Amino acid sequence: MTLRRIFLLFLPVVFSVALSVPIQAQANEGAVNFVQKMTDHAIGFLANPDLSHDQRKAEFRGMLKKSFDLRTIGRFVLGKYWKQATPKQQQEYLKLFEERLVNIYSNRFKEYDGQKIEISGARPEGDDTLVTTFIVSDSSKPIQIDWRVRNKGGAYKIVDVVVEGVSMGVTQRSDYASVIQSGGGDVEYLLTSLRAGKGAGNVADNGS
Repeated sequence: MTLRRIFLLFLPVVFSVALSVPIQAQANEGAVNFVQKMTDHAIGFLANPDLSHDQRKAEFRGMLKKSFDLRTIGRFVLGKYWKQATPKQQQEYLKLFEERLVNIYSNRFKEYDGQKIEISGARPEGDDTLVTTFIVSDSSKPIQIDWRVRNKGGAYKIVDVVVEGVSMGVTQRSDYASVIQSGGGDVEYLLTSLRAGKGAGNVADNGS
């Protein structure tokens, strides 16, 4: 085989590898910028003394709906029980899932005491990007939070949050399954618990 033929055979491989680096770097950069803007917005309304609790709650709800893929997260958390639920139950579950997130997080707004969020890097995770941040304060050691970011139709969305190495989606999935199993495997039992403000929690319940 001539040197020219060898070069022609390997050229597509070399070219594809060369392209993958800037493409992935661009994806990482986009995910990092997305998380930066989101966390800046969060710190902004938490630190604003002119906002009431209800106003902060409204800001958080808007951020949650804009930046998180709640349907994807909610389906993952419900696991195998998603397909067992009727369309009506699925619809109500997603609404209750969002409401529970908003209520639990908003109850912890008072814990904000000047903490900052610093981004330390990003790395590819399959089709997603994991953006690593640290919550930094003067009174405690930094807390690592990784945001799993997915590009969906040209828009970045968060599909999981990993706190100190623990996936909150996986943790919630286990919690929700436990609630359903305690009700004999009936999804309606979880819905009843969520309607009453009970049942499994969320990221805030698991050490964030």
